Amino acid sequence: MIVGRGAERERLRGLVSGARLGHSGSLVLRGPGGIGRTALLDDLAHDVPPQVRVLRAAGVESEAELPWAGLHQVLRPLLPGLHELPEPQAVALRAAFGLGPDTVDPFFLSLGALSLLSRAGADGPAALLVDDAQWLDPASADVLLFIARRLETEGLAMVFAARDGSRPFAAPDLPGIVLGPLTPDDAEALLDRTAPQAVRSVRRRILREAEGSPLALHALPAALTTAQLRGGSPLPDHLPLEPRLRQIHLDSAAGVAERHGEVLLLAVLQDDGDLTAILTAAGDRDAATASLYAAAAAGLIDLDEQRVHFRHPLVRSALYQAAPLGARHAAHRALARILDEDDDRRVWHLAASTVGQDDTVAGLLADCGTRSRQAGRPVTAGRALRRAALFATSPRTRARWLTDAAACAWDTAEPAQARALLDEAEDLTREPAVRARAARVHGTMTLAAGNPAHAVRTLLDGARLVLDDDPHLAEELLVTAARAAWAANRPRELARTALLMERTGPATGRTPDHFRARLRRLAGPGSPGAAPGAGGSGGGIGRVVPSWTWWLSDFLPFFTGETESASEALRQAVAAVRRNGATGALPLTVLPLVSLQLVTGQWTAAAAHAREALAAADESGQFAAAAQLRAVLAWTAAVHGEGAECRALADEVLAVAGPRESAAALALVHWALGLNALAEGNAAGAARLLREVTTPGAPAEHFAISRLVLPDLVEACARAGETGPARAALERFERWAARADVPVLRAAWLRCRALLAEGEGASTPERVDALFGAALDAAAPSPFEAGRTHLLYGEWLRRARRIKSARDQLHQALRLFRGAGAAPWADMASEELRAAGEQIEKPAGGHADTRAGLTPRESQIVRLAAEGKTNSDIARQLFLSPRTVGHHLYKVFPKLGITSRHQLRTLRLDVPHAPAADRA
Repeated sequence: MIVGRGAERERLRGLVSGARLGHSGSLVLRGPGGIGRTALLDDLAHDVPPQVRVLRAAGVESEAELPWAGLHQVLRPLLPGLHELPEPQAVALRAAFGLGPDTVDPFFLSLGALSLLSRAGADGPAALLVDDAQWLDPASADVLLFIARRLETEGLAMVFAARDGSRPFAAPDLPGIVLGPLTPDDAEALLDRTAPQAVRSVRRRILREAEGSPLALHALPAALTTAQLRGGSPLPDHLPLEPRLRQIHLDSAAGVAERHGEVLLLAVLQDDGDLTAILTAAGDRDAATASLYAAAAAGLIDLDEQRVHFRHPLVRSALYQAAPLGARHAAHRALARILDEDDDRRVWHLAASTVGQDDTVAGLLADCGTRSRQAGRPVTAGRALRRAALFATSPRTRARWLTDAAACAWDTAEPAQARALLDEAEDLTREPAVRARAARVHGTMTLAAGNPAHAVRTLLDGARLVLDDDPHLAEELLVTAARAAWAANRPRELARTALLMERTGPATGRTPDHFRARLRRLAGPGSPGAAPGAGGSGGGIGRVVPSWTWWLSDFLPFFTGETESASEALRQAVAAVRRNGATGALPLTVLPLVSLQLVTGQWTAAAAHAREALAAADESGQFAAAAQLRAVLAWTAAVHGEGAECRALADEVLAVAGPRESAAALALVHWALGLNALAEGNAAGAARLLREVTTPGAPAEHFAISRLVLPDLVEACARAGETGPARAALERFERWAARADVPVLRAAWLRCRALLAEGEGASTPERVDALFGAALDAAAPSPFEAGRTHLLYGEWLRRARRIKSARDQLHQALRLFRGAGAAPWADMASEELRAAGEQIEKPAGGHADTRAGLTPRESQIVRLAAEGKTNSDIARQLFLSPRTVGHHLYKVFPKLGITSRHQLRTLRLDVPHAPAADRA
């Protein structure tokens, strides 16, 4: 099956359809080698109806000077009808095919060929398909073009396919189709077929170098090993080309490439095409200029005043691979000589011209890798460190650089390559520092992709190896261990991590005391030892980011009451990961941010970030991180009233998180299912689901997330009429909240007390009123939480027959729920208002949410555009093309009811940190 080419295929089928109706026609398919001409002919031959007779022929380079060779291919199946032709035509054909006299009359020969083809169509329509028409011998080409120009009602469709090049197929009076590269979408679809196992980075490289060539999209993956396709082995600097593909891209300019190979090789190796650098390295500028002019005339390159541009990326690879090894080394040395000492490109050229191990070159490459890593270029850093390890003579040094290269591979979403590099490093040395660095990578990979409980052990063991010798490395290991302990619901391991952090804190000076105090309360009184501190790397391994104190757990800043500063720091960290192209680090970097956005009401942003990170997690096999991201999306679906989506996502989470003991994901998804049941009016079901998170020893219990869930459990039990369980949940919440001193939960605590106070024997309406008032006076963490307090207060006031006050509270709730996009809760508030005697209509088009109808990708693009970012800025951040960004914005404007970009800034795309609403 062919991919893409819809318009071209439709036109070819139209030509055959015309032949079936008695009309004839012809056209020429043109394009460079490997562009898919033959595939289109094959597709047409396969697709024509059975009643259409298909005749095939192809020009052959070795027969290009043999008169009538091509015509013989075309007419040989029709020669049995030769005796039915007029004698002059038959004589001419016999002469051409060596069956008669030597003298050939070209005119009668052409008429005879037309007659034979016409007779072939007399019994039904026919299609003549001629491939590689540029290699037809001139005599055959003349006859076939003579026929093509005279077709009328023979029921014959003629299609010629000709390659662009130095030997043209001249047919200026015939209609034609010029085949260009496949569209990006079609190229990706074809690569899905030719290399389904290729990882993202390998796909990008193949797509970039193939530049839409179907042959290249077949041949390039075929030339790579399975390990290279799956990311376990790095790709070479120049992708290997099989002989046919190499010849196509050199084509008839091979002679020029041979005569001027030295200068062209310099142009190949000068990646930016700097003309001055190429001429300087060549030495003889006049001769080098003449060589470049010759290459431009042959169609290999394009020249302007500053740059050399290759006609196709694979021309570079073809020229490089055609050059002898000695010539390649000489070209690299020539370019190294003209570069400054501090230019990293000089190091690469020196390395490429070095044979065998060389510690000096190894050191230069390692320094290059360090600089690239610090500058946020993990791909370049990993490549430099791998090359440095190849040149190093010391096994210990090689092992360290391979370990650091593995960290870069993980950051760039190449887990298979990271594992292969770690395996290689571990075979070289058992030195503690190297083992600790390897444990950091192994532990982070296990946290994201495997089992968080296993990750804790790996990371703690690694930290103990370097506690005294390298406290900064130990601290990074401990912070990641703490994240793993959190994800695995292991408060005791969290506390053990704290004991070790007490030893690193004074040495690094990066562990704030107030975080230790908060976490001591959060971990609970049964945890051994001192409370853990906070700090650590972001999602990227070994990269300390400004927000490093927030990385210990996903909800830590919420419990400490520092969500605003944490959210800003985390947004900057996520932006840095995107900017640096560290897609492998994205899922773990995004998780703390989206967790905060959930509880502070920034649901649209949370869903957009989560979907982006989920794509990276799925692609790089980060199953545990993907489960938690899906749990986030299930939570947002629940509060938006998308019950089916919530349940579908939950099923995916449960299938993955249980076997991997990812307790945080299990807790979050049960919370989401509980909220969904509450939204659907199933209070008893909600209570059952939420108990799974809050009951000690339950499969989804989590020592910290349970504290966030308890207020919802109290409400679910109360709505279900389960007063006793509701009071028990409230008592647990009160005991913990009082001990932990978490001001941000005070509003929920007071709301729950007010909700249950009505049934207390000594309670009075004044006391209930005062409790709801205190809950409204307390700072709610989100508009959604404030709306829930208004809703419950309004329900109580209506039952107390204080209708005017009830309406005031319910209107406040309705406004907040609609602004947040919490459709089910807005419906609850509307129903209560109707019960209070008001007729409430839904706003036109549903709830008044400016984001309604936007896809997650559109929401993400709209948000960034509203921040003032250009299409190019957005494209870089989201790994899209600027054209794709523009296309999304074009579709979004009508959905949002706007006509210009600056209007985006006036929309309420989220309602972050809204103050508590005024009481009636």
